[in-house]
Amino acid sequence: MKTILRISLVLAIASISSSMAAQPYAHSAGVRAGYSSGLTYKGFLTHQMAAIEGDFLYNNHGFNVTALLEHHIEIFRNERSMVYMGGGAFGGSWDEEFSIGVAAIGGIEYTLRDIPLNFSLDWKPMLNIFADFEFDFLDFGVSIRYRIKE
Repeated sequence: MKTILRISLVLAIASISSSMAAQPYAHSAGVRAGYSSGLTYKGFLTHQMAAIEGDFLYNNHGFNVTALLEHHIEIFRNERSMVYMGGGAFGGSWDEEFSIGVAAIGGIEYTLRDIPLNFSLDWKPMLNIFADFEFDFLDFGVSIRYRIKE
């Protein structure tokens, strides 16, 4: 019984400390290079470690627009280094047909302290649902974004 109480206490403290973490910036915009390349935007929700990412990308299947909701977790107790994961939807051209699908995302992000830039490395597998039912697991990319302060 004491073990269960201790585990519950540790989990409660961990969830409180992660919810009290500060977001490192409000908005950022830049470019993404990789399997899918193009323009990317990320905006944090007010006082939360959740962000909305929007991408306008091109890959060998065609153009697509992606909207993702991401949850960020600080690593090393440092608000400049974060791991994030999430998911969302995409739509656009898939092999010259209109398509809609779902996407997941996972990655790491580092925000520079004195220069308004951040860098991220991510993996974004996609499942095309409408048009051709097809998986695309190879979408790795690197993003460089300019931080916009409010």
